[in-house]
Amino acid sequence: MKDITNTYEYLLFKEKYFKDIIGLDNVIKEIFAIYALTQVNEIKKKRNIEYKKQALNMIFYGNPGTGKTTVARLVAKMFSDIKYLEKGHLIEIDRSDLIGEYIGQTTIKTKKILEEAKGGILFIDEAYSLYNEDYTDFGNEAIDIILKFVEDHHEDIIVIFAGYKEKIDVMLNNNKGLNSRFPIKLFFEDYNLNELKQIFSYTIKLNGFDSTKELQKKFNNYLNDLVNRNNPILKHNGRFVRNLVEDIIRKHDMRVFLEKAYNENLMILSEEDFM
Repeated sequence: MKDITNTYEYLLFKEKYFKDIIGLDNVIKEIFAIYALTQVNEIKKKRNIEYKKQALNMIFYGNPGTGKTTVARLVAKMFSDIKYLEKGHLIEIDRSDLIGEYIGQTTIKTKKILEEAKGGILFIDEAYSLYNEDYTDFGNEAIDIILKFVEDHHEDIIVIFAGYKEKIDVMLNNNKGLNSRFPIKLFFEDYNLNELKQIFSYTIKLNGFDSTKELQKKFNNYLNDLVNRNNPILKHNGRFVRNLVEDIIRKHDMRVFLEKAYNENLMILSEEDFM
């Protein structure tokens, strides 16, 4: 099959739903394939051609800060726009929203969440925390309930599990039902240096600021130093950059406040704000 990257349909799709996403090209292409499937199914429907609606439950693998939650929200918007699901809403939860403290509570909480998510998308962050080798753990009970629900209602709910690849793989390898009912697996790679630099500039603009060339240079040097030292902070990807920009803004605002520098530099971040 030909490369879709420069096709009109793909570029239009990316501009509409993923315009501000940096990197993640492989993930976006896979989501475009799902979008194309839904569009072809609509044509079949209009021509009275029978088709089977696929289960589109997904697994988002990746380290923190690689855009899993952001992409889930954009995917929900896409499905809402094309009216693939009855409601098209998104519910974001983690283990604590499903697991009860006492016997019977987990079933009640999990079924309640699933009913609320029906007709839309349920995004479960750090989903691997539901699995435990000790089957008496209530998380395994929640997994069994989710599996039955998505089997019975696969045409009107999409569930997305997200988390570290290694930990989710352990969960999948020990529950064959999960593997088969979550057929779409998307890997969110760590950002490379160039992408982290783009995220830095984009995050500054997103906060309404401009930056000096000196600040950009200082950040680039800092980033290169982190790479040379193999600093684990880089594993936080975009989250690390966003936290850094917020810290720079706080330093900037403190400097402006102390210096009473309420002039044309009020919304310009400089190298002296990067401690």
